[in-house]
Amino acid sequence: MLAHNGKKVLAPVNGVASLTPDQKYFQIKQDGSWSTTSPYHSRNYDFSALLEAFDAGALYSLDLIETPLKDYFQKFNRDSNFKIVLSPFCRYQHLDFEEMILRDMKDAYLSFIELLRSIFPKAEISNFFEVSNLDFEHPNGIPEYFLHKQFQTPVDKTRKSLIGYEVLFLGAETIFHILRKLYYDEPFTKRHLAVFLVDRKGRMDLEPRQFFLTNGQSLAFIPANLDKRYKIASFETVFEEVNPMDVGSLGYFNIYEHCSITLYEKLPASRKEFSCIDCMECNNYCPTNANPVQLIKGKTEEFEKDLCVSCGICTVYCPSGIDIRKRIEGVMV
Repeated sequence: MLAHNGKKVLAPVNGVASLTPDQKYFQIKQDGSWSTTSPYHSRNYDFSALLEAFDAGALYSLDLIETPLKDYFQKFNRDSNFKIVLSPFCRYQHLDFEEMILRDMKDAYLSFIELLRSIFPKAEISNFFEVSNLDFEHPNGIPEYFLHKQFQTPVDKTRKSLIGYEVLFLGAETIFHILRKLYYDEPFTKRHLAVFLVDRKGRMDLEPRQFFLTNGQSLAFIPANLDKRYKIASFETVFEEVNPMDVGSLGYFNIYEHCSITLYEKLPASRKEFSCIDCMECNNYCPTNANPVQLIKGKTEEFEKDLCVSCGICTVYCPSGIDIRKRIEGVMV
């Protein structure tokens, strides 16, 4: 085990955790096998035992930034009235965790819901698993947006409810790892990584490529087992600012930061900003009506920053190539 800046990293069986020379990333040298085929165990937890399990399993929220689950759950008073929201989505929905949970972990899933009811008896549980009319579309995986959409509450209020611990939010990928620890004795040392391919014409190959990898594992196997045409890589999605790198320098898998890799045949074309053509596409596609066009026009006071969820959609759809995302970062600080 290695702890650093609030993070707790568990090495797999017969592995050693260490920091990279720049002190920014964890790496794990593995000299033994690590199995994920543990059987389901029905177990009862009280609140104290649950927190100990979170700490022992190094469990983090994969929905909220820099949030260990032990610390997160401790923010909620067992005798208070608050809302618990179980979302079937994760931030970028690279894998259908809801289907995996209901198909392969149903007993654990039902046990966990009963556990939440027992340790937070006054809380109202809003469970969106098994709701048939829910389809993922970015940014449904962003907690404040999911709450805004499902409860018809303004984004600024949903954000305050999260910051003020009026809502305990658990997305599907976070729940998946909670179940693995509580009922299968599998700590948070592995995470799914999706790999996407983009050809020279910018077309994405949608064939699913999913890997369940150990934290700190070398990612050199990815380019080694794919077509040599793909020379450029990025850990960012199309909704983020892409920082391309040589495919041979992927380094190690970071369980806290990485959930997908996009490989390109050629370097993504740099966005050249042209003058705004007043098409209003940024406003038309903005899911929260935050009025991002005003940032282009220099009227920052008319941009509704309290409504913005930093989803990146306005930048993706701007036909003039204007990086509205950077303008948003400038006013959201």
